Amino acid sequence: MNGFVGRYNTTLDEKGRFALPAKLRSILGAGGKPQLDGALILTKGLEGCLSLYTEPEWNDIEKRLSSLSFTQRDFRYFGRRFFSMAAWVTPDRSGRILVPTHLIAEADLKKELLLIGVNKWIEVWNPERYEDYLRGYEATYEDVAERLFPRPSGDDRT
Repeated sequence: MNGFVGRYNTTLDEKGRFALPAKLRSILGAGGKPQLDGALILTKGLEGCLSLYTEPEWNDIEKRLSSLSFTQRDFRYFGRRFFSMAAWVTPDRSGRILVPTHLIAEADLKKELLLIGVNKWIEVWNPERYEDYLRGYEATYEDVAERLFPRPSGDDRT
């Protein structure tokens, strides 16, 4: 297993740090090295969270965004917000990450935090904001699954 999964409660300390759960820190990447060792990138996520990326995933995102045209107004806006909010962070020996103050404000982080694994990245949420997001989503989990994974044509299973 090399994707990030699960839901973890943690806290933001008075210095603006949170601890990565041991289960997330133990997920191995290429070459058998823990994915969360070394430099990581923390930035503005979507729907009001922060997103934590490994360096290889960040490089993939940079590559995809670099293929877009700077003449697109939406690209310029998104790029400015996404990249200007980004910060290189490195877990300390205890697995704690220092969150820059501008990102604490951006995600409205308080003492209690919720971390969720989203396969290729980890999201950092204010738990109340996350619950509001889930309640506000218009479709059900099953509706979304059906749209994302439509039945292949010719599949007559019911």
